Amino acid sequence: MSYGTIGTGLGAPVGGAATNLGNTAQTAPAATGGLDFGSTLNSNLWLDAVGKILEGTGEVMQGAAGGTGTAGTGSLGNSGYTPLANQPQSNSFMGLANQGQTGGLNGLTQNIGNQGTGGDLNSIMQQLNQLVNQLQAMVGQVPQTQAPAPQQPPVDPVANLVNQAKADPQLQNAVRQVAQDPVGNKLLQGAVNDGLQGIQVANLPAGFFGQTIPEQKVVQIAPGTIGGTDLVRTIAHELTHAATLGNGDSLNEENVADKLGTQVQQRQTGFGPGYILGGDAYKGLPQDNGIVNALKLLGINV
Repeated sequence: MSYGTIGTGLGAPVGGAATNLGNTAQTAPAATGGLDFGSTLNSNLWLDAVGKILEGTGEVMQGAAGGTGTAGTGSLGNSGYTPLANQPQSNSFMGLANQGQTGGLNGLTQNIGNQGTGGDLNSIMQQLNQLVNQLQAMVGQVPQTQAPAPQQPPVDPVANLVNQAKADPQLQNAVRQVAQDPVGNKLLQGAVNDGLQGIQVANLPAGFFGQTIPEQKVVQIAPGTIGGTDLVRTIAHELTHAATLGNGDSLNEENVADKLGTQVQQRQTGFGPGYILGGDAYKGLPQDNGIVNALKLLGINV
C-alpha cells in the first residue's frame, strides 16, 4: 500500500683510577688512589661538562709545563707562563706539581683529591650534585604542557542529515535545500528519526510526481520531477508523510503536506507551485488524522 502520492634515560659511576687531565710530555706513573668524587652526578650532561672542564685544565697545565711560551701571544700553549717546575713553592694551584707529591699531572689530581674539604674537587662535585638535585626538583614542579589535540573539521549538520537520509545523488541538491529550510529541516530530521530508508528516484505511474511507501519507509520521486520547478516542493511534501507515518494519511494531511512543501520551495528557490494537488489517488481517505498535532510534536506549527 502507498500513500502520500502527489499526482498532476642516568650516567655511569665516577671514581677508581685517577682521571687523565690531558696528554703530558712525560709518562705518568699508574694511579694508586684516584679521585673520590663522592656521590656521582645524576645527569650525563653534568658528567660530560665536568669532563670537558678537567680536559681543558689538563691542556692549560700541559702548555704551562712546557715552558716554551712567549709573553704577549694569545695562545694557551704560548701564553708566557713560567714553567711549573720553576714556580716558587706555594699552596697555589699552579705550584702543586712541585710539592713533593707523586710526579706528573696524575699525581696532581691525586693531591687535589686528598686536600681538605674547603675547596677540593670532592667538595665541588658534592656541590654540583646538590645543584643537579635542586634543578631536577625544580623541573619536576614545572607543569608539563600537552600538545593541543589536532583540530577536527567542523561537522556540517545539513550535509550530515542529507547523508543520513540516503538521498539519491540526483536528488541530493534538492534534499539539501529542504534541509537548509527551518521547517524542511524538521521534516527531514523527523523522517530520519522515524526510520527513513532513503529518498529514491523511481518510475511512478503517469501523473505521479512522488509518493511515500510506509511499509518500506522510503520516499520515491518520479524521474520527470527532477527537471521541473516543483522538485523541492515534492520532496518536502513527501517528507511530511515520512515524518508522521504513525497516524496514516488523510485529506487534511495531503493539503497540509502540499502547503508546507510549497512554502519550503518558495523560501529556497523562489518558485511557486507548478501543479495543482488532486486526483483520484486521494479518494477514500479520511477527512483528518490529527496531522496538525503530529507536526507540533516535531516543532512545526501549521
